[in-house]
Amino acid sequence: MKHIFNRTFIVITAIAVALMTSCNKPEKEAVPNLEVNASNLHGAWTLTSVNGALILEETSFYINFNRSGEKFQIWDAMNSIPSSYDYSEGTFKLYSDPELGVYIRGIDNVGEEWSDLYVIKELTHSSMIWIGVNDPSFVQTFERIDRVPVAEM
Repeated sequence: MKHIFNRTFIVITAIAVALMTSCNKPEKEAVPNLEVNASNLHGAWTLTSVNGALILEETSFYINFNRSGEKFQIWDAMNSIPSSYDYSEGTFKLYSDPELGVYIRGIDNVGEEWSDLYVIKELTHSSMIWIGVNDPSFVQTFERIDRVPVAEM
């Protein structure tokens, strides 16, 4: 009888351990962050949120980075009539700061600087986050897109 009890206890314990380990949900694989450099920024991006609020299609913002010559193009309908875009182009420069990390500065072709410098965080193949240097509460999220849809307009 003692032999049967020991065997039953071992079988039940083995089943319990198997059930507990098989019920664990597989952890999501962390998407590795890319090094923030002109090559990894290269391409088209759309602004998807500002301070957590989603961007509506009619108030869209697109930016295209070209690593060659560190140039940018912006199509901005944030402060315009819907479906009417303000266009600007210019150059960008990346800087590295031991406390901030890598941040970006842009100057358009008429010499106007962007309203702030932006720390670039969590750059992946599909997204990135910009945080204002002078206003760290200003957080923008971008997603990579195949092409800027209004570039041909």
